[in-house]
Amino acid sequence: MDYSLKLLSIRSYSEKSMLEKLIKKKFSTSEISRTVKKLREYGYINDETFAERLIESGKKKLIGRIKLSYDIYKKGINKQLADELIDKFYTKDEEKDIAVKALNKKTVSLIKYKENDLIFKKRLYDFLQRRGFSSNVIENILNISSVD
Repeated sequence: MDYSLKLLSIRSYSEKSMLEKLIKKKFSTSEISRTVKKLREYGYINDETFAERLIESGKKKLIGRIKLSYDIYKKGINKQLADELIDKFYTKDEEKDIAVKALNKKTVSLIKYKENDLIFKKRLYDFLQRRGFSSNVIENILNISSVD
């Protein structure tokens, strides 16, 4: 319990990642299950709250819903829960706004490709795709920005 509280004082963990940390430290199975149960009871470990924080952090980092879903799943949150929370806390309109912000930020560094519209759009498309935005959102934004 002391070790897990020490870890939680540094940063928050999902239940799965806390289990992995305790197993890696070679604690007994009974100690681990008791500790995790207590942590859950006291509210120190809550996968839903943990995922909500990751979603908010992802929005600030200008990450799309697809990458965010993958990152949350990678942190040990159930895929179904991750998708439900993303649908609840990260709307399609927010994704579009965040994609526009990311696009505007990247456009400055790609100014040298501005003469060749095809290469310029391809680089912007690839950038947004790596950020985890869906192709529908990307195409929508690129078509709108080409009208401006």
